Amino acid sequence: MSTMHDIYDPPPAPVPLAPPMPDRMNYRQSDLVILAVLVVGVSLLAAWAYSFEPAIAYLTLIGGAIVIVESWSTALGFLHKRPWMGLKGRWKIFVAALLPWLLGLGLAAALMMSLFLLSDWAG
Repeated sequence: MSTMHDIYDPPPAPVPLAPPMPDRMNYRQSDLVILAVLVVGVSLLAAWAYSFEPAIAYLTLIGGAIVIVESWSTALGFLHKRPWMGLKGRWKIFVAALLPWLLGLGLAAALMMSLFLLSDWAG
């Protein structure tokens, strides 16, 4: 070790001359049907929420749209490497992409509702 090298100041990394070309995202008609079903579901949920609180309806619509776009694009990215999967398998992948969101948001909503109920009972 004739030269000292600071681990916080690494040598510069080589820069590629041209960035790699991104892969084109391929989707099927069935993928668009799945997206439409998810959008209709969130729209119905927002319409139901509007019946008792308009602010919740707008938050449901915006949050649901973000969740759907993220989950749908994640599932398409996974399915991009498996174009041979049929409709039944594709549905499973889309549901698997939504499952963490549904569990996380469902638990958060249940916790908020239980805290509201507890505060109502205490007061």
